[in-house]
Amino acid sequence: MNIVSAELSADHVPTKISVTSQFPNNPFGLIVNGQRNQVLLDVTSKEDTPYTVFAISGQVFKADDFSQSVRNLTASRYEKLLQPGSTLQIPYNFYSEFAPGDHGLTVYVDLLNEKTVTRIVGYNGTITVTDPENSFFDPQLIVLYIVLIAGAVGVGYVIREAFFADTKKKTKKAKKVIESNEKPTHRDEKGEMVLDQSWIPEQHLNLSKGSPKAKKRATRK
Repeated sequence: MNIVSAELSADHVPTKISVTSQFPNNPFGLIVNGQRNQVLLDVTSKEDTPYTVFAISGQVFKADDFSQSVRNLTASRYEKLLQPGSTLQIPYNFYSEFAPGDHGLTVYVDLLNEKTVTRIVGYNGTITVTDPENSFFDPQLIVLYIVLIAGAVGVGYVIREAFFADTKKKTKKAKKVIESNEKPTHRDEKGEMVLDQSWIPEQHLNLSKGSPKAKKRATRK
């Protein structure tokens, strides 16, 4: 929290107006790049005449030398009436796109009285700028995840081919050997050819058995 009171010598300049400032979302003055940052200003008047908070602006400086300006921040126009003995709470929002590290920040409050604009300091101190944390849905991270998954699939394929391909080949060979040891259905135990009669009708078999050739074969056996 920063309290600054204006003490200017001219007659038309307010000498009894003070400003209290704070960062409501971060009390340590941590500014995140690419996000909306807010300074909350409490403007209190002990003047006898009303003033109007006309606008609020800001300026960023080098942390080690406030005489060297880095960039001007966008001014916001308010035109809110500040009555004698009252306090106005006004938020000032700005966006940061600075190099991470410490920077100087000055916030100005422009007051209007009888067509005369007077500028007082609302905040003057050091802020710390940081980059936002990486999101899970960051495009670069998504590409990285895809590459890692593809690499894992490739490694898994190589391991499967290296350790399990030989086992499959041996299993296939063993099956072939087993099948080759089976006796063919068209040969008998002596290895002689045997006619498969399962497809011949029974009446034809009976006729062939009663033929002279069949009898001679039976006699020879």
